[in-house]
Amino acid sequence: MSYKEMKAAAMSFSAAIRGVIVLLMAADVCGQNGWAVSYSPSICALKGSTVEMSCNYTYPVIYKNVQIVIENTFWFTKESNGNYVALKDDTDYSDRVKYQCTEKSCSLKISNVTQTDSKDYKFRFTTNHQSGKYTGSPGVSLSVTDPQVKVNRLDDPTRIQLTCHTDCQLPRPVSYVWLEDETPITTENKNVFLSSFNTTHRYQCAIKGHEDVPSPAVYAPRTTVLSVTPSETVEGSSVTLTCSSDANPAAKYNIYRVNEGQHGQLLRTGPQSVFSSIQVSDTGRYYCTAGNDLGSQTSPSIDINVKYGPKSCSVSVNPSGTVEEGNPVSLTCSSDANPAANYTWYKENKIILTGSKVYHVAVGSEHRGNYVCKAQNQHGERNSSSLFLDVLYAPKVPSVSISPSGDIMEGNSVTLTCSSDANPAANYTWYRGKDKKPMKSNKNLIFNSINSNDSGQYYCTATNTKGQNNSRVNVDVKYAPRSPSVSLSPSGDIMKGSSVTLTCSSDANPAANYSWYKEGEKAPKASGKSFTITNIQNEHNGNYYCKVQNKIGWHNATVTVNVVAVSLMYILIGTIASILLIMIFLLVLISRKWRKSTPPPKPGGNPNNIEQSQGSLSKSQEDLQYASIQFMRKQRDPVYENFTPGKTGTADLEEEGEQNVEYATVKFSQRTENPEPEDDSNALYSVINKPKRGN
Repeated sequence: MSYKEMKAAAMSFSAAIRGVIVLLMAADVCGQNGWAVSYSPSICALKGSTVEMSCNYTYPVIYKNVQIVIENTFWFTKESNGNYVALKDDTDYSDRVKYQCTEKSCSLKISNVTQTDSKDYKFRFTTNHQSGKYTGSPGVSLSVTDPQVKVNRLDDPTRIQLTCHTDCQLPRPVSYVWLEDETPITTENKNVFLSSFNTTHRYQCAIKGHEDVPSPAVYAPRTTVLSVTPSETVEGSSVTLTCSSDANPAAKYNIYRVNEGQHGQLLRTGPQSVFSSIQVSDTGRYYCTAGNDLGSQTSPSIDINVKYGPKSCSVSVNPSGTVEEGNPVSLTCSSDANPAANYTWYKENKIILTGSKVYHVAVGSEHRGNYVCKAQNQHGERNSSSLFLDVLYAPKVPSVSISPSGDIMEGNSVTLTCSSDANPAANYTWYRGKDKKPMKSNKNLIFNSINSNDSGQYYCTATNTKGQNNSRVNVDVKYAPRSPSVSLSPSGDIMKGSSVTLTCSSDANPAANYSWYKEGEKAPKASGKSFTITNIQNEHNGNYYCKVQNKIGWHNATVTVNVVAVSLMYILIGTIASILLIMIFLLVLISRKWRKSTPPPKPGGNPNNIEQSQGSLSKSQEDLQYASIQFMRKQRDPVYENFTPGKTGTADLEEEGEQNVEYATVKFSQRTENPEPEDDSNALYSVINKPKRGN
């Protein structure tokens, strides 16, 4: 007979024997006679079978003067706080429960029972009386089981005994059915013997007549797997290795770690190995074995890769030491991390590069400084120690500063400071203008009390072993106006009606402003260096001063303007000079002729004779010649020309409006024969007097 035929011929295993009647009254009628429920015996059923249980119940016809009528009957397993759930309404029994009840009995049929149906089943009925509700106890106990295959290792390691077993008391004789990979084996014995270990077959047994409910299969471990939780292992975290396998009977487990010799080293006996704080040293390869009495199996190995943040971070430079400007340099950042770190480069705390382990650069002066790299992954970060990159380079263009800043005032202390970026540090030298002779070899050039002569262009030179550079600065010393100088054009006395220009000049920085004032007057007469007075009049006489001023200070100086009256002086000077020359020439000629025509006086003569002879001169000889000369006031000293002495003749020559008239008198005396040298009567006198100032 095939398995299918056996299954088709299977019969339902049920219990229908009625046992001792047990009476249980409801709480509200407990202890009263006439109320009772009796149940069929307890049932042991095979999994998947159909079971049937029944009960008989009794109740009084009249209760408390009320005729009892049955209103509801049901079976239940669940009760809470007086609430009962009928099996027909219990979702655990949907479509598996059937009632068959009469006036005094009721049966319950449950199909396809499982181990979860192993419970006590009770019957309850209610009546038309308010307190007529009753439950029978203890009910019917259902125990659901299935056949089990027990495996025994015999003394011979290659022989294995399989035994079919069930907890239910089955009616004898009992026959068994054995299945190998769901195919029946030709035996009905309770035991089967196997002659090989690590069999790959699956074995089941069933009770003959109940082939549709075979036992669970027994087999050696298969699909053995070692798993790790969590899937990503991070240093310091808790990690669990779990070995699992599909096996029946349940397998026993061992967990191994592969050592350096590629051999398994027992780590743990049991299905799990827990690392409470896994370390980097736990990184490695692991596997497990699962074994039962039918065989054993080894899992595939797994690798535990412990992740951790950067443990160390350092920077190296190639070439090492100082580097000259323009040469290539490589900075390399190294770190121990899992997974590999990402790198960020910093110079003086500013990011200069990300994502690269190496920083390549042709160095310039701007690359000199401190470098740090940061190694970072998802598990942490770490910074390297600082590395100083020393770059040698010639001085950059110096910067020159003046202290104090702003305008440079004469007399102040002033410092010129020269600074340049250079490595090695620069030496400084100061020069002035085009002078090649150094003024000072120092970073600072100090003027303790600067003056205007210090104005000019200065430059400093910064020099080191790699080269030199220079820079210039202009020093402009500010000072108040110096004492001004004033002048008149034309100079001297100024004729009335003419023009005169007053000029003022002064040295100042910044350039000065000029204002002209007349003494005694508050309002300025003019502004600018020059002040011109046209058509000058007597009221223009006086002292004038110019005020020279800039934002630093001021100074002034005075000049006098002297106005004189208009005269024919310039014409007369030329005319008189010509007349005088002619007269002198004529006098010389007349004098010579007169001497020749007059006999010399006799010795011992009376001097009065001379006077008489002089009195008898001809009319032409007695005529007097006059010339008036007027001098400008600037000629301070009188000039005299003396001719031969004699009586001075006078003539009154008056001109209206001319008070300062000078006269030249020429007197001709009678010629004598023998003039005495010491008393020369032929001497000619010419007197020119300049009037005193103010007359």
